[in-house]
Amino acid sequence: MSLKTENLQVWFGNQSILNCINLEFPNKNISAIMGPSGCGKTTLLKTLNRTLELEPGYRYTGRVMLSGKNIYAEKNVATVRRRIGLIFQTPVALPLSIKENVLFGVRYYGERNKAKLEEINEQCLKQAGLWKEVKDRLAQPARELSGGQIQRLSIARVLAVNPEILLLDEPCSNLDPSSTKMIEDLLHALANQLTIILVTHNLFQAKRVAHNTIFMMDGQIIESGETKRLFNHPEKQQTYDFISGLTW
Repeated sequence: MSLKTENLQVWFGNQSILNCINLEFPNKNISAIMGPSGCGKTTLLKTLNRTLELEPGYRYTGRVMLSGKNIYAEKNVATVRRRIGLIFQTPVALPLSIKENVLFGVRYYGERNKAKLEEINEQCLKQAGLWKEVKDRLAQPARELSGGQIQRLSIARVLAVNPEILLLDEPCSNLDPSSTKMIEDLLHALANQLTIILVTHNLFQAKRVAHNTIFMMDGQIIESGETKRLFNHPEKQQTYDFISGLTW
């Protein structure tokens, strides 16, 4: 499914946060968004699935197009957020069992068939690389899991509602190297079936996992393109300075 922004601009009150964002995210591909803190990365991510409009003072102009249709013209916001799932920086374990965490969204959207629910639970935990670790304790509270496990559980919960786009905001920022590798391996596998957009402060992570990379500063797109090219031969001085550690 193609996702792109057209002349997207975002404000909070009178403060401009995003300025004239024109991007196209390739289908079944991993795109990394990088840039200094406060440059608008998370704002852009939340705008892509209409989560940002929950915050007071938000307004926008422009369009976000999914498969040729403007998501901001859709009256049923839940439909948009189901198609474009968002994983937050801090992993969320709902105060439910491991199994019911996975099935929370599925039940919300009306699935009641017990056999189907069991199938979805197992399939999504396997997709998230978590099934072998939790299959014998599905009824236990999800909050007893480790941080890395909760992050993968959050991914399983989003996968359960069958999204077309997966957005992740710094999914490995609080994880150890082993958990980080598991998440990155998972993203590589999921890219065969989903379009993935990843916000990261970790330049090495962008180089490891992303097919394409977007560099932002001050709410604007400075440069975007194939990851290897952007890191090895950046076209803009600001990009060179950032990846060389001269500006943060």
